[in-house]
Amino acid sequence: MPKTKTKGFYFKMSPRELELFEQNMARTGISNMSAFIRKMCIDGHVFKFESETLNEIRRLLSITANNSNQIAKRVNSGGEAYREDIAEMIEILTEARLGMGKLITLFSDAVNPKPGSRFIKPPNIRDLPEYNQAAVKGAE
Repeated sequence: MPKTKTKGFYFKMSPRELELFEQNMARTGISNMSAFIRKMCIDGHVFKFESETLNEIRRLLSITANNSNQIAKRVNSGGEAYREDIAEMIEILTEARLGMGKLITLFSDAVNPKPGSRFIKPPNIRDLPEYNQAAVKGAE
């Protein structure tokens, strides 16, 4: 299989920039430095979602789909839908809705990250002290 990534580039960082870089990389849980740099360069941000929440929503929706299929099969074959089954489905869908609320909060935090959050937005270069010092020296 031919190598698809054949172009590279090199850059240097100050010790402080490297420290921030490593902190951001650790917060996202990405251990491959090249993958992290590519993701940040191309997308400008990294999202790490709590997979437990997604897995729980997937599980709850699967249970609900199975239950609704069983009820539909029973009703279509001349049986009836039981209140307990409907109540259980409503309860499960309510749990799934709460999980969706958690995901919406995660998306909201991604748009407006709080200090220490998992979501990394690239800093504006003008916010870096090195840039501000260079701009001051250039204006003198």
